[in-house]
Amino acid sequence: MKSLYLLTIFGYTTLLWLTGIYVARRSKSSDAYLVASRGLSVPFISVLIAGTWIGGVSIVGMAQGAYIHGISALWFQVGIWIAMCATSLLLDKIMKGRKTYSILDVVGSLYDKKTTQLAGILQLIFSIWVVTMQIVGGGAILSVILKGQISFQAGMLLTTIVFTLYNVMGGFVATAYTNLIHICAIFLGIFLGGLYVIFHTDGLSQMVNNTHYFQPFGDLGIFQALSWAYINFTLGVLAQPVINTASSAKSLEEGKRGILIGNFIAIPVVVMAALCGIVAKRVFPDIPSLAALPALLNIVPPYIAVFFLISMWAPLMSSGSPFLMGATTLAVKGYIAPIFRIENDRTLLFVSRITTLFIGFVSLLLGFFVKEILREVTWIAVFLSAIVYIVFIGWIGNKIGSRYAFSSLVGTVIIVFCSFIFGTYKIIHPIWLVTIYVFLVMLIGVAVTRKK
Repeated sequence: MKSLYLLTIFGYTTLLWLTGIYVARRSKSSDAYLVASRGLSVPFISVLIAGTWIGGVSIVGMAQGAYIHGISALWFQVGIWIAMCATSLLLDKIMKGRKTYSILDVVGSLYDKKTTQLAGILQLIFSIWVVTMQIVGGGAILSVILKGQISFQAGMLLTTIVFTLYNVMGGFVATAYTNLIHICAIFLGIFLGGLYVIFHTDGLSQMVNNTHYFQPFGDLGIFQALSWAYINFTLGVLAQPVINTASSAKSLEEGKRGILIGNFIAIPVVVMAALCGIVAKRVFPDIPSLAALPALLNIVPPYIAVFFLISMWAPLMSSGSPFLMGATTLAVKGYIAPIFRIENDRTLLFVSRITTLFIGFVSLLLGFFVKEILREVTWIAVFLSAIVYIVFIGWIGNKIGSRYAFSSLVGTVIIVFCSFIFGTYKIIHPIWLVTIYVFLVMLIGVAVTRKK
């Protein structure tokens, strides 16, 4: 069976790399590499958005969350679903023409360079951490499936090499084409495998009577569940991969439609992952929670297992790729090119490829420090929440002083850091302290501006 899994992984990797090589000829300029020459149609925008939010966090992490908390883990994803609808409605305001590349352009239209640069750094930190989460998920899946043949660290390394290399070769065009492959593989595998384990184990009906697994807010409680949804709403609205994807669309209208369609594609996949996590709790009550989804391969027949396997591994790359390329665009356009005054397009293209490779390597190193996927994403996501606050207040207000926005971002970093140093995150999620702080500072800014 393990030989069959290895052959499947090798075949899928070959397909992805061949795709990367094939589209490399379409990435001969920096704009083609970073934003697909702004020429992607609705189907590609849709699979990019769907793939962005069907990742290690939403599949392996969701199964882990449901294994621990039950169906209430879905609140983690509800915020993303609402955010994508909001992003589609606000896309004209976010993009402001066809020259937008990253969050730097959005914040830069409202505040000074210092505030803009800090916002970009916080967005970059989050994007790299999400890439790390995909790598960790890949290590978890491959090490459980191929126990004795691939270690957790080797699984992380393999996952990193596969999706980093096809992105280095073909850039954002490769991300779009490979995500089309990933989404097809995910849908086929997750429903074949998921429906099999649901109907052949009777696991869901057995778990219905468990204390919290099918309660709307489970053991999380209403406050933490809604906190997860709220945090993900704020991180999703202005997430760099979504801005990158919208920037690559042929038109704003196609960008809007693609975001909505991709959002609805993602929903059933994530729900099925949660149900699989609950089944795993019934069938394998004592395994590490991170192994909840891959452990189910032990109870499906080989002709389903190969598709089920790919549906677990593919999401890690379908999400890791847009975040990796989003981080590359942000780093190159926002920092590297301006600092080193790179104007030659061939040089910029070369630097973009090296940056993609470097970010993939850094993300791999960070993977050795991850413990629980869902919780750790919500902690780092607080940085993005603060950015969303200053942008939305900037849109509503009238020329608020940049010093107030900058103070809001600096204060956010301090609050998150202190939450871990003093352990207050165990009592109250830092999102609420940050929300109170940022709104107080920005409201002072609004009052001072109106007074002047």
